[in-house]
Amino acid sequence: MAGRNALSSTVLRPLFPPYLLVMTAALAVVDAIKDTSGVVATIKWPNDVLIGQRKVAGILVETSHDQAGHLVAIVGIGVNVNGQIAQFVEEDQKQAEINKELTEKATTLEEACGHVVSREKLIAHLLRHLETNYFALQQEAQEPVAKTSGSVSRLVRETWRKQLSTLGRAIEVRQGEKIISGVAEDVNEYGELLLRTYSGERVSITWGDVGHLNG
Repeated sequence: MAGRNALSSTVLRPLFPPYLLVMTAALAVVDAIKDTSGVVATIKWPNDVLIGQRKVAGILVETSHDQAGHLVAIVGIGVNVNGQIAQFVEEDQKQAEINKELTEKATTLEEACGHVVSREKLIAHLLRHLETNYFALQQEAQEPVAKTSGSVSRLVRETWRKQLSTLGRAIEVRQGEKIISGVAEDVNEYGELLLRTYSGERVSITWGDVGHLNG
């Protein structure tokens, strides 16, 4: 429905690795949701934001390089802000199962906090939080001493890790036709998911659609 969600695309030229931009964007969404609605959200690895067990926002970072070889990134963020998820699905009987799955797995800020939320305020908070960490990381990347200490990037990684709702859970990772199951033990410094399979092997997951299997 028009006028219900907040969608944004921000073009940036990071001097730091893209994985830090993904973390920064996810943290900005979580903080903006708290500032705007008072609701506590968490991050589902790698790029979804949840309220409880239901998705309220998604993040997509696409990167390329300009003619000079400099990194260019587009940070796409979509947040379900107002309305009820049931309003967004069609009443087509053929879509009944899909609709049921959607209403069980997604939510909106209005559903979570019980009142209409200002999309303008949400976007303002989102951009403010994104800007704060982005410029701090840019400054760190440009200053040799700061880059060596890595205090800003380390803080971003640690804060992001604490917000992950995926760790410690039984999960299923779908990579195309391949499915990997196990327990999400941790993430490494690059944000890759460290999964302990049921055979005892520890594997590093760099991409995939993650499903939480336990409460």
